[in-house]
Amino acid sequence: MSAPSQIDTQDVAAQPSRLGVWLLAGGFGLLLLAGLLLWWREGDRLFADGLIAALLACF
Repeated sequence: MSAPSQIDTQDVAAQPSRLGVWLLAGGFGLLLLAGLLLWWREGDRLFADGLIAALLACF
């Protein structure tokens, strides 16, 4: 009878891991959508300013 409880334990342990993966994927998706919205509103100017700021931050 230890086999069914072992399977239940594995399913319960896998649940938070799946939740974390879904939360990370959702956060990444929201950041991507926010970036696409900014790109649509601001266009190339945002990219150029961000690129220049990133290059200056390196030096």
